[in-house]
Amino acid sequence: MRCSGTLRVGFPDQKSAEDALRALKGEGEKGGRFSSRASRAGREVVVEAECADVVALRATLNAYLRYLQVIEGVKNGGQE
Repeated sequence: MRCSGTLRVGFPDQKSAEDALRALKGEGEKGGRFSSRASRAGREVVVEAECADVVALRATLNAYLRYLQVIEGVKNGGQE
């Protein structure tokens, strides 16, 4: 069963969204069970994933969420 999902993550300004997208470059890939891509829409980074099954979709979206969490931590100087 093919599955798809979208993450939309808001940033305070367009530059922050551009910086995050640039950091994600290379993460959008195709594998045997998934394909994904990241783009920017204004102040949001949009991640779209299409996967062969729910397990692959969950893994793909969780990976992007971790990447974005790291980007946020770096942007905030490691302060949470």
